[in-house]
Amino acid sequence: MGQNMTRKDVAAVMKGIDLCFMATLSAEGGISSRPMSNNGQVEWDGSNWFFSYGDTRKVRELDANPATTLDFQTEDTWISLRGKAQLHQDDIALFEEHWASDLDRWFPEGIDTPGLTLIEVVAEFAEVNGRAGEGTVDLRG
Repeated sequence: MGQNMTRKDVAAVMKGIDLCFMATLSAEGGISSRPMSNNGQVEWDGSNWFFSYGDTRKVRELDANPATTLDFQTEDTWISLRGKAQLHQDDIALFEEHWASDLDRWFPEGIDTPGLTLIEVVAEFAEVNGRAGEGTVDLRG
């Protein structure tokens, strides 16, 4: 695939990758990173969706600065997505659209969990390395 990778190529590689590391800017100016799950969503369209409690460090950091990096890995390919996060709170229809039953173990009250926040990371660029190809893909278009 090489330097001419497209959004479609990135989506094909992303299919089936659930876990990633989400990096945000900390209040102290450093970088915070934590493992996150895409909630089993495998049809990547340029946005990644993550549920969180609203009163967390990551939500506070994203509220202060939405710049976000998501790092994914397969057996032979690494993808780093750079983008901006949007926080969705109190949007029951959006929660229902992205809810997976596996989430009940972290959010026992489901979409009615007080403070539930849905983090949408809209990817702007993908850095791809490995068997799928190498290079930067502009995802803004």
